[in-house]
Amino acid sequence: MISSRLVLIFPGFEKTTSASQLDRVEYCAQKTGEVWNFQHRRKSVTIPFDSSHAESESLTKGANWQTSTFVVLFSWNDIIEEYESLPHPKGFLRNMPKFIAFFADGTVWRYLKASHRYFYFTIYPVLLLALFALLSATASWFVAGLALSGTVRILACLAASIALTLLLCKNPGERWYLLMTINDWGFARDMVNRSNPQIEQRYKIFAEKLAREISRSKHDEIVISGHSFGAVWAVAALANALAGNPHLLEGKRIIFLALGSSLLKIALAPRAAFLRQWIADLTALPTLFWHEIQTKTDIIAFYKSDPFKVLGIGNIKSGLQIDRVNYKRAMASKRYRKMRRSQFETHRQYILYQDNRVPFDYMLRLFGPLDAKVLATSPDEINRIDAAGRLM
Repeated sequence: MISSRLVLIFPGFEKTTSASQLDRVEYCAQKTGEVWNFQHRRKSVTIPFDSSHAESESLTKGANWQTSTFVVLFSWNDIIEEYESLPHPKGFLRNMPKFIAFFADGTVWRYLKASHRYFYFTIYPVLLLALFALLSATASWFVAGLALSGTVRILACLAASIALTLLLCKNPGERWYLLMTINDWGFARDMVNRSNPQIEQRYKIFAEKLAREISRSKHDEIVISGHSFGAVWAVAALANALAGNPHLLEGKRIIFLALGSSLLKIALAPRAAFLRQWIADLTALPTLFWHEIQTKTDIIAFYKSDPFKVLGIGNIKSGLQIDRVNYKRAMASKRYRKMRRSQFETHRQYILYQDNRVPFDYMLRLFGPLDAKVLATSPDEINRIDAAGRLM
């Protein structure tokens, strides 16, 4: 039984504050307790002034067990805010060329080889923008033709088409996640190019905090969790921490949990050799167990891809497991149908609660009594928790 656990969480691309994310974790843990028949109580929350992370301590009790969990949630929502807060069309015009750069350097075609579903997600903004441009051009040509002709008509039509296209990008484009998606790609390009000093500084801050927590940890296990873009931050933090202290993980039980990972989004770009090296460094560690979780319904992740084979990484000594899970059997039917209406909600489901007992329950890994590695390699171990919440 795991009686104490350190959890280091690296969230994905969302503006939600670290305090709100910890509240969401708390709510999900409470809901998970209803499924597994345990009681969860958060004992404390600490949010340092620098806003680079937040901490919480909790105690979870079953019928004959209890597990204490110390959570460090690494925060980068302030960096996201820099991309999301730019007024339209300034933000769109700034980040759109960065998105196109993924086509120009051939990265998008590498996506196609790695995962057809992710390729379709990548070209979604292009298709939507093409539709808006076509509608704008058609409407502008018709209206301009009512009063103008010749070169004047062409120039007027061009100007009106551009203006109308940008308006459509705002509405309905914003409701269809176009602007958020382009901002996301803008951030991704800056991460590839290492051109944003804030990102580079946050790498250092995260690595230092992660190293401190792991070095002083006496917990039974340590779970490093990266959701979506968070997987990139987690790899960066751990790789840089190990560069400063190669013996950091010795004597520790470390599980690296990648949920709907966006690692390949960055690592497949030609200029991202640094990330490919970081991944290679981590998978060469025999003390690390890497658990990758994917789901077919999530097109914002690289379903059915083996990131290590795709990247051509050899000399793998860490434990590795890739699981493809089905949230349909994990969730109540009504909630599942509601989730499927939004690809972004589907992409977030990895880190939320489940309605049924399943071995890939994220909250069970964070707060339950079972070893996260054992849950990955022997999923039937969940049957050790009976209907009354007793650990058998």
